[in-house]
Amino acid sequence: MNFVREWVLHNWGLKLIALGLSFLLWAAVTNEAPVEVGYAVPLEFRNLPSGLELSSDVPTQVHVRVRGRSTLLRRLTPADLTISVDMSDAQPGEMLIHLSPEHVDIPYGAELVRIAPSEIRVRVVVRVAPPS
Repeated sequence: MNFVREWVLHNWGLKLIALGLSFLLWAAVTNEAPVEVGYAVPLEFRNLPSGLELSSDVPTQVHVRVRGRSTLLRRLTPADLTISVDMSDAQPGEMLIHLSPEHVDIPYGAELVRIAPSEIRVRVVVRVAPPS
């Protein structure tokens, strides 16, 4: 018990200064006002069944608005954000895909505010074999 008391009270002034400095640093970082930034993010279609392909009028980008600390968003680029749509259950014909926050992969500390457009229409067609 004497060891614990000595360990806690040894250099108590320096420990108190370190605690105060760490609190000030924490308060400065967490008190930063959030900002919103818009990005044009590439749209990625995954797991398209073999024998099917998307027609040529597929959107390639989606605009997203992200909210977070300015220090985080200053370093963020569209390459850090991904929007992927799972097409494993696609059938030939037109599909209406609802883009939701689950489709968007954003870094920790950022919050998705808006996706535009929130719905995209794609046409899935049967792949035609090239003539031999």
